[in-house]
Amino acid sequence: MDLRQLRYFVKVVEFGNVTRASEVLHVAQPAVSQQIRNLESELGMQLLERSTQGVAPTAAGQTLHRHALDLLRQADRTRDLLLQDAEMPQGKVSVGLPSSTSRVLAIPLARTIRDRYPGIVLELIEVPTADLAELIGSGRVDLAVVADAVQTRGVHAAPLLSEELYLIAWPEFEWPEEPVSLAALARMPMILPSAPNTIRSRVEWALREAGLSCEILFEASSTALLFAAVLARLGVTILPWTAAHVELDEHKLKLAHVDHRLFKRDLSLCWRDTALVSNSVQKVKGVMLELFERLSRRPEWGAPLR
Repeated sequence: MDLRQLRYFVKVVEFGNVTRASEVLHVAQPAVSQQIRNLESELGMQLLERSTQGVAPTAAGQTLHRHALDLLRQADRTRDLLLQDAEMPQGKVSVGLPSSTSRVLAIPLARTIRDRYPGIVLELIEVPTADLAELIGSGRVDLAVVADAVQTRGVHAAPLLSEELYLIAWPEFEWPEEPVSLAALARMPMILPSAPNTIRSRVEWALREAGLSCEILFEASSTALLFAAVLARLGVTILPWTAAHVELDEHKLKLAHVDHRLFKRDLSLCWRDTALVSNSVQKVKGVMLELFERLSRRPEWGAPLR
């Protein structure tokens, strides 16, 4: 059984007539008929009911028709990918980013892709960290930066860096010490990301492990709202440097280390582990790894894992 036989068979079933199918295929009618007979012989079963009115698939023929359509679509997709120019790929690539990482990575990524690969249409999707793994698994995004990625069947994760989580406050806020202890942190008014969130989970886990609790005055699902609340002096928050780097450079916020092992998280670049990965996705993946290599040299961000 080969792709040519499947193509002939699908057309014959679609038109219900060998002659009409041969005209569309631009192949002599006897050749089409012979290929169908060869297919039936190889499979050892009748695939078509023949009559003076034309042909109709048997039960086995209907099953083969459904699967043949999928196989032919995959073959066409493969051919299209192979025809793409290796240096000038075409197509859309979707990238999922947590809001903190997107603040430092999104614009450099978009600019680099525009300059190097103008045929690629980049889609950047900013979503909560907890949703990124699901988007990769479902195929909604081609690539995603995932915090604390869990080994999942069908998803490949390439470690990027270990990202430190900082205590972030307004400039006049006085640290009792630095690095800040968990005991001191527990006495501060806290503003945390809404659950489920990997940062919030780490903060709560660390405090619970130490037998401590904290007062959460405000919670929000976006980095912008967290910063607005901190700037309004409602409380302090916990975030990576990437989330606040603009405000830190402008001296609108300040950060401090927290003295606990859980105030770090690992970032990974994830994609679906399939044999068929487009040239466009490969190029975007390479640019992302390159940008992480360069940006992670900032000592505030973290230590590379690769």
